Amino acid sequence: MQETLLFDQFTWLVFAAPFLGLLVAGLSKRQDPVIRGKRVLRHDAPARVSHWTHAVGTALLLVSGIILGTRFSPSFVTGDDAAATWFNVHFVFALLFLFGTFYWLGNTIISRWRFREHMPTKNAITYTLNHYGSLLGVKKCTYPKEAKYFESERMAFILAIIATVAVLVSGLLKVLAHALLLPEGFMNVVTWTHDISAALMLLFFLAHVFFGAVLPVSWKTLKSMFTGYVPLEHARHEHSAWIEELEGKGAVEATAAEKDETGGQSVPLAAGRKEGIEHV
Repeated sequence: MQETLLFDQFTWLVFAAPFLGLLVAGLSKRQDPVIRGKRVLRHDAPARVSHWTHAVGTALLLVSGIILGTRFSPSFVTGDDAAATWFNVHFVFALLFLFGTFYWLGNTIISRWRFREHMPTKNAITYTLNHYGSLLGVKKCTYPKEAKYFESERMAFILAIIATVAVLVSGLLKVLAHALLLPEGFMNVVTWTHDISAALMLLFFLAHVFFGAVLPVSWKTLKSMFTGYVPLEHARHEHSAWIEELEGKGAVEATAAEKDETGGQSVPLAAGRKEGIEHV
């Protein structure tokens, strides 16, 4: 008995997942970065949820896509039943990917500054050359005063956005073809677009894992994707411009121990504190 394709049976879920992501984003309460004692809140809970749903969805979509094969790579499945099983695996993680992507998008629409902090600045090339040059011991290079995200990460973000949009649009069109009859020539272009953009996403994903998880220098920041926090000392060295911005805007909170030392009174915050800070 041939296995039923979830893409055929539950096509509507693929279009419901983005809506759910936007809805949850609208209901989520965000928390801005803040210095708390010897730690800095780098990623609040919604940021971690959007990251891991998107990341896990992307990883398993790539794995199942590679197993199913592309226009320029062989398939590793034999028989209709095996192919249907892997298409169904692809379906499940497409839902996770769509939720995570649109959850991030919803948060970005609500707080547009979160998008801007990912975008490269005019210093992107200079900072990146000095950043990695200094790590490699090049005498002429000085470690730059990086913001919350390195300039190299910001440039990589552009590739990630392009690949994600291409995969997303082409993927939704491929799903739509399960419900509507679309021209064969058009779908051929869509499939090629989907496969090429998925290959670009694979390259970005591997680079992201290497620089963000494999290299020991990244481990303290990686931990913040689970706990939300990075050590203040580490952040001051790696992201000095960001810490200076936080301190300049008064995004500093007393810890419980500090409050106890002052008899329950809040300790003075950084100089230049402004009430009603919207974001940092």
